[in-house]
Amino acid sequence: MAAHNVIEFDLLNNAKDSLRQAVELLATESIGSKHARLKHSITASAHCIELLLKERLRRIHPAFVWENVDKYPSLEARTVTVDTAIVRLKSIGNMAFTQDDERTLKSLRNTRNAIEHYEWRASEKEAKIIVGKALSFAFAFAHDELQSDLAEDFKADDIWQMLLDELYQFAQAHGARLEARMRAKGEYPQCCDECSELTVPMWGGSCQLCGHWQSVDDGT
Repeated sequence: MAAHNVIEFDLLNNAKDSLRQAVELLATESIGSKHARLKHSITASAHCIELLLKERLRRIHPAFVWENVDKYPSLEARTVTVDTAIVRLKSIGNMAFTQDDERTLKSLRNTRNAIEHYEWRASEKEAKIIVGKALSFAFAFAHDELQSDLAEDFKADDIWQMLLDELYQFAQAHGARLEARMRAKGEYPQCCDECSELTVPMWGGSCQLCGHWQSVDDGT
């Protein structure tokens, strides 16, 4: 079989593909109805995060991706659930998850299960909060644990700004996460004139969330 006819996605690229689907659904109003876009973006986000967690496990040892490690690498055996992946990353990978992130992942899991296996009912606000926090977790986890800047691909065109404009819940959640990251480094971030989040470096420069370049008055 010719190489160009082979369809192949490793774990990380598989996750990236689902993430792009989730983001484009949220950022583009011309794709279907608002409720359908929210529904599919939630399932795509959940799929992305599941794969990112598995990729982190794979980097410890590929067998940990399987529910029963003795059955690695059989594709007929089950791989880990999100819950099991988190438990293993905490116990084997010595990783820490905040309570807020664990609540987000639990809510995302329950919502995905409802969508895929039964009925789903939620307010638009609830759905936007779930997917906004999920996307923020995905970008942060990939950056911190996989050394992969998944946001970079979207910032190359208008999709990132469209996402910030269309989904305030994401902008708020990710802005708070970026602010916390900067403060953990001893910085005192400033408010961005463009997106209104505390994500501008203390001495000025490019906003870590929206990319707006901003000078900061030092008062002298």
